[in-house]
Amino acid sequence: MTHRTVADVTRSRRDLLKIGGLGLLGASVDAVWPLQLRAGERKVKPRGTARNVIFYEISGAISHVEGFDFKETAGTPKDLDVHRLNSDLQLSRLLFPRLEKQMDKLAIVRSMMSHEEVHFRGQYYQQTGRQMNLAFAREIPSIGSVIAMELEQRRRAADTFPTYMSFYLEKGAAGALSTGFLPPRFSVVDINPESAVKGGALDEKAVELLEERWRLLRELRESRVIRPASLGRDMAGYEDHYETAHRLISDSRWPAAFKIAEEDRKRYGNNPVGISCILARNVLAQDAGTHYIHICHPGWDHHVQIWDRKASSNHYGLCAEFDPAFSSLLEDLAATKSKSDPSKTLLDETLVVCMSEFGRTAGALNNMAGRDHYNKCFPALFAGAGVKGGTVLGRTDADGVKCLETGWGHKEQPRMENITATMYSALGIDWSKEIHNTPSGRTYAYVDPLGPNGFIPTNDISTIYG
Repeated sequence: MTHRTVADVTRSRRDLLKIGGLGLLGASVDAVWPLQLRAGERKVKPRGTARNVIFYEISGAISHVEGFDFKETAGTPKDLDVHRLNSDLQLSRLLFPRLEKQMDKLAIVRSMMSHEEVHFRGQYYQQTGRQMNLAFAREIPSIGSVIAMELEQRRRAADTFPTYMSFYLEKGAAGALSTGFLPPRFSVVDINPESAVKGGALDEKAVELLEERWRLLRELRESRVIRPASLGRDMAGYEDHYETAHRLISDSRWPAAFKIAEEDRKRYGNNPVGISCILARNVLAQDAGTHYIHICHPGWDHHVQIWDRKASSNHYGLCAEFDPAFSSLLEDLAATKSKSDPSKTLLDETLVVCMSEFGRTAGALNNMAGRDHYNKCFPALFAGAGVKGGTVLGRTDADGVKCLETGWGHKEQPRMENITATMYSALGIDWSKEIHNTPSGRTYAYVDPLGPNGFIPTNDISTIYG
C-alpha cells in the first residue's frame, strides 16, 4: 500500500495557494486591534451599489493619446483605423475591436492626474490610495486590506474564499503590498495565473486524509495549556493561516473556480492576463467570500519602439492581450446571474475600474521611438454597479496634454484618492473614517486629504453614475 501525506496531495497546488507566503507575512509592523475608528468631520453618504470591486491595473502605462483619449499627433501610427463612436469619443478598431462593442457599459474619465511619475511609487499609490511616505510606509495597508477588514462583519459562515484576491501582482513594480498595521488575516492572496491552472482538485481519499490530519492537529493544539494565538501577533497569524488554508483547500468551490474551458481560453486570450480575467470572473461567480480583486496586466512601459511591430514588446501586442481579456470579462459579468440576487447580473453588483498608474507623453515620439511617463492627464474606465455606460467625462486639449474640463464637479482634477473613495463608496464603506491608534500614532485616514501641494478633495467620482 502506498502511503500518502498531506504534502503529497497538496504539493501541486502550492503555487495556487499563496496564503502562506503573503498571509503570514502580510503585516510588516505590529498589528493594532481593536482599532480606534471614527468617522471624519465631513459627513458622506456611501452609495452601496456594489458587492464587489475589480481593479484592472494596466501596469506600466498605456498611451492615452492612442487609447481612450485619442488625439492625432506627430507620433500617431497610421494604421490604427480610428473611428468616431460619438461626438466625445474616438477609438482604434485595430487596437480595440471587441471593446468598441462594450463602450455602452463604460464611463470614461479623461481628466485623471497622479502625484507620481515613476512606476514603483505610482503602483504603490494605486494599491494604497496615497503617496509613499518612507517614514510610515511599513504601517500603511493596501486598499484591498482595508476593504477586507471593513467587510469582515459581512462574511457568512459558508464564505471560505479570501475577501481580497489578486492576479499577477507579483509582476508589478510594487508587488503585492502588506496589510501594514492591520492583522495578517486581511492580507491579499496573490495568484500567479500560469501556476493556478496547473492545480487539481483533491480526490475523495485525499480529502479524508486531510481531514484526519487536521483532526489530529486540532487535538494537539487544544491539549496545550497555552494557546498559540495567545503568544503574540505572529503566532495568531499562523493560527489564522492554517484555519483559512484548511477551509479553503477542502471547499469544492475553490478548485471549481480554477477550471477553465478551452472556449474561454480562446475568447479571453490564452495568456496570463486573459487567464487572470477568467479566474476573476469564476471567483466572483462562486460567491464564496471574495469581494475585491486586483488584476495586474504588466509590461506596458514602452519608452522604446512603442509602435514597432518587430520589437519584442510593443503596444500592438499588449493591446491584443488587453482587448479580448477586458472585453470578455465585461461580457461575461453582464451575462452571469448573481447567486445572491438572481434578478441581477455580476456586473450589476460589481464595480469595475480600469486604469494605468499614469499616462504617456503625447506628440512626437522620443528619440527611441517610444513615449515616456506623463502624470498630468490620463483616463480611467468604470463599469457596473450603476455606472452610466456610454459616458465620457472630462476634456483635454488637442494634444491630450492639458486638462480643460475635470468632469466631476471640482476644479481640481480627480486623483487616485478619488478612485479609492469611489470604490469604498460603491461597497457601502464610509470613506471619511479615520484610525487613531496606529503604531506611529499618526492618524490614518481612509482617503488621505493631504496631497503634495496641500489639501485635495476626497469626494468619490459620483458623475460616473449620470
